Amino acid sequence: MSDETRSKPDVSFGDTLQTTELDLDIISDTFRAFVDQAAVDSLIERWNQKLNALDTDANQFERHFSDGFFRQMDLAADTLDRLETQVFEDPIERVVAEVAGPAVVINPDLRVASVNAKGEWSFGSSPGTFLSLDCFSPESRADLDAVLRSAKKSGNFGQAIVQVLDRATGEPAFRAEVFLLKVSNKDGFYIVIRSLELSWSPEVSATLSQAFDLTEAEIEVARQFFEYCDIAEVAARRGVSVHTVRTQMKTILSKTGATSQAELVRLFSMVTSRQMLRNRGLISKWQDPLGREKILLSDTGRAIAWTWMGARDGTPAVFLRGMAMGYLLPESAEKMLKQAGIKLLIPSRPGYGNSSLHPDLPVLEDNRLMLREFLDGMGVKGCVGIGLSDGIIPLLAQQDKDPTTFRALISVGFNGCLNRAAFRKLPVPQATLLRLARTAPRLLELIARIGQRMVTRYGVDWYLDRAHASTPLDLKICRNPTTATLVRDACSHMIVQGTRTFVRDMQMFHAPVDGAIDRLTIPMLSMVPTEDGLFDLEEYQQLERRNSRVTVLPVPETADLLIYQKTEFIIGRIIEIIGSEANTSILSQSFTVARERLV
Repeated sequence: MSDETRSKPDVSFGDTLQTTELDLDIISDTFRAFVDQAAVDSLIERWNQKLNALDTDANQFERHFSDGFFRQMDLAADTLDRLETQVFEDPIERVVAEVAGPAVVINPDLRVASVNAKGEWSFGSSPGTFLSLDCFSPESRADLDAVLRSAKKSGNFGQAIVQVLDRATGEPAFRAEVFLLKVSNKDGFYIVIRSLELSWSPEVSATLSQAFDLTEAEIEVARQFFEYCDIAEVAARRGVSVHTVRTQMKTILSKTGATSQAELVRLFSMVTSRQMLRNRGLISKWQDPLGREKILLSDTGRAIAWTWMGARDGTPAVFLRGMAMGYLLPESAEKMLKQAGIKLLIPSRPGYGNSSLHPDLPVLEDNRLMLREFLDGMGVKGCVGIGLSDGIIPLLAQQDKDPTTFRALISVGFNGCLNRAAFRKLPVPQATLLRLARTAPRLLELIARIGQRMVTRYGVDWYLDRAHASTPLDLKICRNPTTATLVRDACSHMIVQGTRTFVRDMQMFHAPVDGAIDRLTIPMLSMVPTEDGLFDLEEYQQLERRNSRVTVLPVPETADLLIYQKTEFIIGRIIEIIGSEANTSILSQSFTVARERLV
């Protein structure tokens, strides 16, 4: 593409610079990307072309652009701020925008404050009119009235599940959640009524299995009871006695902690609704799918959200997630860990889920300090540390700072700090974003916000299809209902606080931890995918030559999402290493045996 000047030169850093045709294309694509998903792909390609033509040293980057270019970027950011304010900052508008189905917000006098298009049709109301209660089934009115009384501060019933009727036929149309909404600058409460879009998917089954340890039979009973709300109907469909279903229902109630069948239905409804929001990338507050999350407050005021998997009182190991891989592992992993008596302690890294970040700290130091404060708070020392993808970086940094922190490290997945040479083989989108993370993080932040806007509009699959376009094995994971929920959950965990965590993690891939690898005095096993387009055994063997305590274990038929593709193999190696004695030679022998098995 020609770089002929198309605009009046601007002055920057005392020099006269010209805005090139490529710069104008970048500006155009930036604004178009607010509404056009194809423009996002084009924008990244334009940046790839620009970076290829520049000296991308971070200290010199801005010298290649005119002041006018950066004024346009600032204008784009300001425009995006206004668009996001309209869509997201008004909590009343947000609650009706978060769902695809009918939704309405009313005040305690039943006047409609906000309603989406489907809600206008289903509820027969528009903003400023009054909501008729005739659209709710008689059986639902008691619960609905209880919430309405609570909105007037004469009750304490804050949520309900109600049945909405078809206005034309009077037949059941859909269930809806009803809950109170407190707006900070308003007195009293609003009442939100919105469709739960109650479609029981394999992802819901997987979540309930993980969170409550329900068996396959119990999940099927739960699904049918959720659909029919009638034990006799469930018994008939399953071809068993009513007594058998009642017994199974008692077990389900006990495992979930629900005190009644009505509360159980509400629980299932909330799980289903939350899964729908996760699938669309729209959750506004993180909730641990395992139902085990606790918040550890450090002496510095840091909030560290953490959960766990495996055996409740098992041998502890620290498990740090990566960008593409979350902490919610397949059910088979939980079973293996329980059987082995191992408990994975899983802190949410800074900016993920409900963990706070310290914006004034460099990203690596922020992550390292979080890890140290978590270990101190939990009273854990000398355990095994496991990092998925870039999750290994804080583990290496902390081990370098205090060599007594861990007795062994395990890395799962590609990470640039372990194989810098692989960066040159990254697909264009990933390579471009990583280069911007190093040279122009504020521009990467703008692109990330545009991407989040697309996720809001088209769902998290929009992002996953692009992130894994070059790895068919990963796309298969993203499209398999059994594993897709795990990947979507990982995305939600990362972006729930906004895009800053994404940008900081992209920066952390460049973290200077090479020296920490060279100085490592404990064994480290690095399990790497062979089908990610980056694998080169010779390059990884150079890592082994740098430090004999490092062992690289190629995992065939895997790509970026290898933890979901070879779960049993990877968890098996983790169990072997955690179960080994602290003696370095024994651990190294375990690594060697693992490699020989696979090769």
